[in-house]
Amino acid sequence: MRESFLKVLMSFFILSLFSSLHAHGFDEEGKAKWEFGLGMGALVLPHYRGSNQETLLVSPVPYIRYHGKRLRVNREGARFYFYESDRVKVDISPAFALGVNSDDNDARTGMPDLKSIFEIGPRVQFTLYRSDDKNLRFRFSIPVRTATATDFQSTENIGWVIAPFLQLRYFTDGWESAIAAGPVWADNTYHDYFYKVSPEYATANRPAYEASSGYSGSRVTATLSKRFEKVFFGFFAKYDQLDNASFIDSPLIRQKNSFALGVVLSWVFKSSTQAAHAPIN
Repeated sequence: MRESFLKVLMSFFILSLFSSLHAHGFDEEGKAKWEFGLGMGALVLPHYRGSNQETLLVSPVPYIRYHGKRLRVNREGARFYFYESDRVKVDISPAFALGVNSDDNDARTGMPDLKSIFEIGPRVQFTLYRSDDKNLRFRFSIPVRTATATDFQSTENIGWVIAPFLQLRYFTDGWESAIAAGPVWADNTYHDYFYKVSPEYATANRPAYEASSGYSGSRVTATLSKRFEKVFFGFFAKYDQLDNASFIDSPLIRQKNSFALGVVLSWVFKSSTQAAHAPIN
């Protein structure tokens, strides 16, 4: 019961960030400073990268958009800006991953559960190209995050992860789409959390294994969304490829690729009369 509650809670957080993606196209200046709404969202996620089992979650989800001078919750999720110019932005932003009950995962049966993961850290973004009408943008981002595993009663640091990516974003007729791709690297503590098999949990079909730091595979993410007058629709898909990952020999790896999908539909019922802040220069 408790594990189900935590999964719903984490999916609520993930979908609340996703429901903010692409909320109003590329330009926020002159629009409402904040908006609230409520909707429903669904997630299909692998138990972990390399697992051949997945989780389906359906949850109520808030629609949140806030455009302050430094704190933003909108089309790019939640982040706090330290610096923002026409071509370079520096912020701090979070990421989330759901926990896994090992009894529900064939590869991890008898092993400790995977707790929910919270990641946070700085990100530097460079605009490489922007069309004159600002509807097409090509960017390079470098997020570096430390990761914490939690069951909401205790926490533990599980290392760091860096996932640079190139992103192409396009906005037309109210529809906003984006595709991003790039490699992932992490330290051995992060890899061990997911892929280590301690000797006490080794079996005939699951030998002991200890992961090393290094390459963590690659990732492609695509999003599509539109804000109607009072309704927001959003969809995302994520593909992970683990070929040549430093932990690929772990007995907990059951497949080298995986998909994650999410969809959200929200009704926007409240907007502020105050306009959003202009960008920081």
